[in-house]
Amino acid sequence: MKKFMVKVTNGPPMKDRIRDLLLLGMVIALLIPAATAADIYITVTADDPTEYRGLRVATVDALDPLETDASLVTLEGDNLTVIPCPTFGTITRIFDPASGTYRGGRVTITENKSFDGSTLPDDYRIVTGRTIPNFTMHVPNRSGNVLMVRSLGSPEEGIDFARFFEAAEELGYLFTDDAIIYSNTTGISAYGNIDTQDYDRNDLNRTLKRNEVDLANFSADSDMVRSMMEAWPYTRPEAGEYLLTAVQYDSENETLHVLAAMPVLILDGNPTVAWNDDRQGAGATVSFGEGVDRTAYILLESNMTYDLTVRVDTREFVSRPIPTSVTDLVSLLQTAADEASPVAYTLTRSGTPAADDAGSGIVIAPGHGLSGRADGPEVEIGAEALATLNPGTYSLYALGMEGGEIVAVDYREVEVRAAS
Repeated sequence: MKKFMVKVTNGPPMKDRIRDLLLLGMVIALLIPAATAADIYITVTADDPTEYRGLRVATVDALDPLETDASLVTLEGDNLTVIPCPTFGTITRIFDPASGTYRGGRVTITENKSFDGSTLPDDYRIVTGRTIPNFTMHVPNRSGNVLMVRSLGSPEEGIDFARFFEAAEELGYLFTDDAIIYSNTTGISAYGNIDTQDYDRNDLNRTLKRNEVDLANFSADSDMVRSMMEAWPYTRPEAGEYLLTAVQYDSENETLHVLAAMPVLILDGNPTVAWNDDRQGAGATVSFGEGVDRTAYILLESNMTYDLTVRVDTREFVSRPIPTSVTDLVSLLQTAADEASPVAYTLTRSGTPAADDAGSGIVIAPGHGLSGRADGPEVEIGAEALATLNPGTYSLYALGMEGGEIVAVDYREVEVRAAS
């Protein structure tokens, strides 16, 4: 950081000195990067601070994951299935109810905000194999801790900031430039260039402080990651849903800053979705085959731009220990598979406003798409439903679950024919 010195003399009149000081302040503001309050889209302060293994957290706030210039996580490398995302125009995110007190926490939130969909990644990446993915994090002018943690559900009652760190202990990874700390229920292991004094299972405050990294363009050493998994096979992640995130703990203000957060799906293989349409006009079937006890799909007209309105139930959202985006492909498919989702999506033709009372789940502009679900390895789309669609090429996104866990996600293009 450059140092500035102001020399006070008896020369210039007071008016000129004030002007010079104001100009100096402007120069400093331009030269010293800093996060502003505008970067934060949600702040949650619990009535009772959480104390856990050397941490004391009263407040969690987060940078907006849809502001990709300020916070972006990207999966890279092999063992990835890349699925093209729908083309979005304007994305409008609405939190309802507004800021207030929910589930034992005071919530301040940006209630209604719109984004240019073209600024978001144009594909969704799934890890198809039990491996730690390669990734990059881009959070300019910030430093913090990079973790990958097995995802956890929302608590039944109240807000509990410790649940994220509890999950990290049960199955989690902390990355530095040249080391990885791995934790599970049996203990903690460290691989790479790291001293035993730099981590302590019972002192998370010290562990986090001693393992901060520059987040401007962070990526873990892929060769080191691979060597660790080969040397210690138990460090390979189990299949499931994970959260890849960057956080910074401010002990003085008892605040956990969430600087980046992206859900990561790791599958042990990935079955292919089948589309069987009856040439006689009797409908179609979306299926994954055996090993799936719930199937969901979203069918969208290809080569069309959709505006997306996302309505989030604030009361449910704030119970998440780490706030994340709700616009990724798997979040949409999970809503299609779950009757009680706290998020509702409305897709309309670009430039067409969404109705205020569009309903719950997923609502797609008539004639341009469908969604559905069924218990079992397949879901049927009736002939009458298909007949409502404009004929043409459609993108089929499908999700398969077993025992409440995601076991399959796939994409393919299909043809919808005119009703005969």
